[in-house]
Amino acid sequence: MSNWNSLKLAILISAILFSVSVQAQFFNKERWDKNRHQLQFGIGASNFLGDLGGKDAIGTNDFKDLELSLTKLSAFVGWKYAVRRNLHLRTDFTWGQVEGDDKLTQEIFRQNRNLNFRSHIFDLSATFELEIPIKREKGHIYDIRGARGWKYKGSSFHLFAGLGGFYYNPRTKLDGQWVELRPLRTEGQGLPDGPDMYKRVSLCIPVGVGLSTRISKQWSLALEATYRFTFTDYIDDVSTVYYNPQELALYVGGPQGDVASYLSNPALGYANGGLSNRVTSPGMQRGDPSDNDGYMFVMLKANRLIKKQPKRTMFKTNKPR
Repeated sequence: MSNWNSLKLAILISAILFSVSVQAQFFNKERWDKNRHQLQFGIGASNFLGDLGGKDAIGTNDFKDLELSLTKLSAFVGWKYAVRRNLHLRTDFTWGQVEGDDKLTQEIFRQNRNLNFRSHIFDLSATFELEIPIKREKGHIYDIRGARGWKYKGSSFHLFAGLGGFYYNPRTKLDGQWVELRPLRTEGQGLPDGPDMYKRVSLCIPVGVGLSTRISKQWSLALEATYRFTFTDYIDDVSTVYYNPQELALYVGGPQGDVASYLSNPALGYANGGLSNRVTSPGMQRGDPSDNDGYMFVMLKANRLIKKQPKRTMFKTNKPR
């Protein structure tokens, strides 16, 4: 998805969340300003959608292109603050690992390209979350007899969207060692006639859904799925066209130049009837710059409500004289 389309999607979702929240506040005048804070943490799985690996077909870039066998571990910790009764502001820090490998696809041109990568993702995001209760029972959250208000029992559905940033550093395995790809400029990044050098930090737009259930007055559990639309196509170090390997070796220089030359084009040599030089020669397509990379998390979360301690009041008593 292009940067502009990602931005329009985030604006649309944010507008919907705000509109629904305002309507909920108009029709529901219960107190929401007590116990606003929640601590969140959880573990789950991460995966990647980009140029490498994927479905056994050419030109795919949707969720059908997801390689489930490369699902990896992820974890997060976060803080949630109640802005309104059903609207929360969240700050999340998430770690995950993503991978891609052309050997896992049977599509002849992708497999012949023979590229692979791995990267840790360190993600910091701020999102607005709209909570939609599925079941509520009338009563006070602390079971005080006669008190007005609502307490939750059962489950609630939530939607969220916002803005974030993340750090990534693609590497590939060569002779049993993991090698950082960015310094090798495999597509001529920052070199004559090559694309600009990409940064290891980029923006993302997180969008997600979740389902939660309360298990006590302070604790709830949730299952949540999020997707990050990003503003980079280089999470996997693949985006544009093949660069001249001889010139790349010269520009990078030394032993690193030879490594860069090989990793820029480690093709197997059997695509297009064995004429690999035609499909991987300088200027031929190596990636797809029209679609940025993306990544996703599926998390099992625990939320702990931080109760506001009641203020203690000192009463004066009149002692008999």
